[in-house]
Amino acid sequence: MVALTFDDGPNATATPAILDALAARHVPATFFVFGERAGEHPDLIARMVADGHDVQPHCWASHASHHEMSRAELDDDIARTLGVLERLGCPRPRFWRPPNGDIRYPQSYDVAAVHGVRLVTWTLQTCDWKDERAADRILREIDDEAREDVALRADSVVLMHDLPEAPRLLEGLLERMDARGYEPGLLAPDNAAIARGGDYRFGRQDGRLPCGLEQERRLLVC
Repeated sequence: MVALTFDDGPNATATPAILDALAARHVPATFFVFGERAGEHPDLIARMVADGHDVQPHCWASHASHHEMSRAELDDDIARTLGVLERLGCPRPRFWRPPNGDIRYPQSYDVAAVHGVRLVTWTLQTCDWKDERAADRILREIDDEAREDVALRADSVVLMHDLPEAPRLLEGLLERMDARGYEPGLLAPDNAAIARGGDYRFGRQDGRLPCGLEQERRLLVC
């Protein structure tokens, strides 16, 4: 089951179009939301729930790395976000995706356990934030398997964001999934992106920069 996931919403510009695109194909997705933005757009959260999507916590507002936060700050961040999701009528969240995919051992795990959520990153990094016309580039990278973290598999957890290009990217992803016989679904309890211990940066335990930025940095240094 391929889990299509979206970070950083909701917003009034991109999120409605993403929900329309998902509804047109009867595809469920998982949204990792900002608590503050959820409170500002209760109608979009209500639509996510009504349409059968999962709403999970990302952060409250700052998008700060867990490596830059104290345990008390982490606890406050997730507690505030979970609180607003509860007030908005969301089913109890099961997962927590940290900003930037950064996980600090053991603090992130300890706080997650207290609040009954599991830390999760992703397996397929679209890098949709990297440029304004991202869909065509991302789909070429998936077709070419241009990076190790861009392989589309039957159990992929795909990272996207609530951005204007998302509906075009979704259409291309779903076409490729159909061609390979992959089914879209909600994030499973024991999915391939669950963090099982140790530090992560950029969703990776080796700490490498995502989206080819490691190579770009080496070129700049040279």
